[in-house]
Amino acid sequence: MRNAAKFIAMAGVAMILLLSGAGLRAQDAASAPPPPPLAGHGHGHGPGRDEIRFLGFEAGLGEKTVTGAPFSASFSTESTETLADGNQIKHTSTGTIARDSQGRTRRDMTWPAFGPMAVAGRSAPPHVTFVNDPVAGTRYILEADTKTARQMPPPPNKAEFTRKAHTGGPGAEAADKETVTTSLGTQTIGGVTAEGTRYTRTIPAGQIGNVKPIVVVTERWYSSELQMVVMTKRSDPRSGDTVFQMTSIARTEPAASLFQVPADYTVAQTTAHARGAVRMAGPPPAEE
Repeated sequence: MRNAAKFIAMAGVAMILLLSGAGLRAQDAASAPPPPPLAGHGHGHGPGRDEIRFLGFEAGLGEKTVTGAPFSASFSTESTETLADGNQIKHTSTGTIARDSQGRTRRDMTWPAFGPMAVAGRSAPPHVTFVNDPVAGTRYILEADTKTARQMPPPPNKAEFTRKAHTGGPGAEAADKETVTTSLGTQTIGGVTAEGTRYTRTIPAGQIGNVKPIVVVTERWYSSELQMVVMTKRSDPRSGDTVFQMTSIARTEPAASLFQVPADYTVAQTTAHARGAVRMAGPPPAEE
């Protein structure tokens, strides 16, 4: 059980470090819907890829601090991958998200056990909690199993990531030319009004070794009230279909205790080192 808890903690830490830099580009952006996905999106098995996308871009991890727009909501992410023989791999993750008037955020996520966690035979689904407090300048991963609060290091240099975001990555210019943008109007999602945009990218035959063109369709529904995306739908024949949606959105002030480290938790420091890996300060939990 301790091994599984450590695996969850390390996975969460890696996600935070990976995404804190990517989300920084939104700190200097206006309150507009995010751009379409560019070239280089990975694909593979397991729910991790979709949770990373939600935590980083859709849910605003590491993005600009939004004040004066408190809310709480539930969310779900469902992914379906169809194999060549017709078999399907499905994953569903659920959670809650809250933000107070000062811009502090909390995300609680539960997803099905997979990989080492499934082998460990956990009696309960893996659960991860992320707390970001821009007022105090602190970020934590809360581990309920061990009552440990992993304090995250500061995000990478803002200027460097902002520069890279504006210049684009490899293949960004080609992806822009291959993408057609369509307005979908507005609709109510989870109790708020959202504006929809469809991005249809056609990868020409032969570009990545593909015999026929590959069509990737992404829908993003952006709420100007919340200044964040409240629903996405992505269909990619290489990786399957993914749907993220926020529900039961309440525009009320969440309890202040949600953004605080519980009194009975032990705070442990984490530090970043080469290639975005992490190192835990202090001794690891005892092995069983």
